[in-house]
Amino acid sequence: MMWLVMACMVLLAAGFIIYPLLRKPSQQVPAIPVSTNVALFNERLSELDNQLADGDLSDTQYGDLVAEQQRLLLIDEPQRPQPKVSKGLGVWLLLTGLLLMPLLAFSLYQMLGASDDVVITQLLEKRASQSPSTNDLLVKQQLKDKISRRLLSQTDNLYYLLILARLHMEDGDFQQASVAYQNAVQVTPNDAELLAEYAQAVYFRDGNKFEGGAGVVLDNALALDPNNMTAQGLQGIRSFELGDYQQAIVSWQTALRAIHPDTPQAQALQSGIARARGQLGEALPSLKVQVTISPELAISPEMVVYVYAREWQGMPMPLAVVKLQAADLPATVTLDDTMAMPGGKLLSSVETIEVVARLSVSGSATPAEGDLEGSTGALKIADHGEIVTVIIDRQL
Repeated sequence: MMWLVMACMVLLAAGFIIYPLLRKPSQQVPAIPVSTNVALFNERLSELDNQLADGDLSDTQYGDLVAEQQRLLLIDEPQRPQPKVSKGLGVWLLLTGLLLMPLLAFSLYQMLGASDDVVITQLLEKRASQSPSTNDLLVKQQLKDKISRRLLSQTDNLYYLLILARLHMEDGDFQQASVAYQNAVQVTPNDAELLAEYAQAVYFRDGNKFEGGAGVVLDNALALDPNNMTAQGLQGIRSFELGDYQQAIVSWQTALRAIHPDTPQAQALQSGIARARGQLGEALPSLKVQVTISPELAISPEMVVYVYAREWQGMPMPLAVVKLQAADLPATVTLDDTMAMPGGKLLSSVETIEVVARLSVSGSATPAEGDLEGSTGALKIADHGEIVTVIIDRQL
């Protein structure tokens, strides 16, 4: 639309310029020949000479009248004809310039816009290649600024709208994220994943509530793709909040089938499934552990003891953990999915584990030199229905 208006304005301006150039020159009254003016001048000059000779004019009068006749001759003499200059070439040059003007303007506009695209691409590559840091915050802000400016001229650029929405989600700005997602949905209204992400943004924006906007958008996403991972994850949350724990389990299990089991998203879904099963009264996989300490080791009763299970030869993050004090030993504890770390894997999701009991000198959960520790080695949960014993007997 903008270019149509610009083209009309250029054509209108061109009309005012071209019309006078193409119009035929108007007819002019022919000038009196030079020879006629000179003859009249000479005739008048003879009359003045006779009047001077007859004494009718004084010398002063004669001189004034001659000067006047000379002046009139100069005024009446027509301009000498000027050589005609062909204007055909100039007209065509002007026409060519007028036609090229909008094309050059459009090219310049596109070139300047494309420079923003290049900068955005460079910022995305830079962000992907570096670890989260203070510089990432600066790069993220530059990205948001550049993309927002680019969207002023490309309001329907779905790629930029999605990037902007996800950047706002990372920052916890769910209001702006919802706006960007809404604009993206207007461009592509039948994309299930896009609708699911939009529903998630609205859910967080509205204070973790599905009533109204988020619920309606989620229903639309599920109608388009009942197996969409993001939509099923949200459906599980909605069912859990409504007390429909069985439906929550079904939704989260559906979402689990769409992602790799070692991702943080899968671990969060597994944790949700365990909680839903707990609400239904189902027996959760568990492991009883008896913890003792070697009598040869000198300890303080106030020292902190961490008892945890971790994946055998896997990630060091605990699958389930219990915190005690040295004064509580010997003690028997139960490890299950309810003791999982936030965002971590569940005990029930791992086949082979190792149980560790560590007495921390500093009280920190991170192992350090001087801590006292004991472990079981590799265990299969299914093979250990009885109590597992761990003896704290060595120093790190």
